[in-house]
Amino acid sequence: MSLLSRARRFLQRFWGGSEDPLLRMASLAGSCNVCGRPATFHYDDWQTARESMVCVHCRCTSRYRSLARGLLRAVEELRGVRADSLAELRARTAAERLAVYDTQVAITALRGAYPISSLLADVPWIDLRTSAYRTSLPWGTEVEKGVTNQNLEALTFPDASFDVVLTSDVMEHVRLAADAHREIRRVLRPGGVYLFTVPHDRGQAATLERVRIIDPADPARDEFLMEPEYHGDANSPDNRALAYRLYGLDLDDELRGLGFAVDYTREDDLSLGIVNTELFYCRVAGEPAAPLARRNASG
Repeated sequence: MSLLSRARRFLQRFWGGSEDPLLRMASLAGSCNVCGRPATFHYDDWQTARESMVCVHCRCTSRYRSLARGLLRAVEELRGVRADSLAELRARTAAERLAVYDTQVAITALRGAYPISSLLADVPWIDLRTSAYRTSLPWGTEVEKGVTNQNLEALTFPDASFDVVLTSDVMEHVRLAADAHREIRRVLRPGGVYLFTVPHDRGQAATLERVRIIDPADPARDEFLMEPEYHGDANSPDNRALAYRLYGLDLDDELRGLGFAVDYTREDDLSLGIVNTELFYCRVAGEPAAPLARRNASG
């Protein structure tokens, strides 16, 4: 029986006899580097694969597996632990703890689930912090265990708090994004890694500003330069977030100016269901505060 047939049979039982709608879509077979299972990745259109290629098991997308690919690289570089998926990290050991700030809490959804933060929370040697964005609460307020209310433009964490910071399609929605990048650099330790995805155009030199910030202290004076564009946002009360910009190549220069070594990749890996998806892997100059552990023999 083929992998797709096994998945179809399992999900028909899961859905109480009705077929999972994913199984009516086109698919690729491979292995998910998030949940660690042999999987089929389902998509509507190859051109929009970045936001689909949905894993039949954990429901994460190409974009999240791209982020996972970078995170697995960071874990190996910073702690010497090699794994083929985030789920495998729980069974590995590390000589030193790893502090991670993921700006995205876990999301359960039929399409576009985000299981990364929940998987990291299960790893005994990873200290994970996640955040919410609620303007009605003071910044730094604990929303629930391990989740604090944060404004990326002015984080409440002390300097050099984290080894890794993750954002995924966040920075285009941050009003004062340059301030946010400075804050992310501030809370990273020497040798730390900032991993992110963001909509951008490598064919344009300058960032396309959709909204002009007249006065950083007064959002009411912001000027729309074109028709407002909103993206879906599961963390927002109205399920949408305003896009302030479309980044160009000057983003790389901005990050280098903050002391990051920028490694940009857009490499398809059909076996992992990663298609048409970028990754910025930005590392702070200097050696990590903790020594590299020897590679786990079981990895």
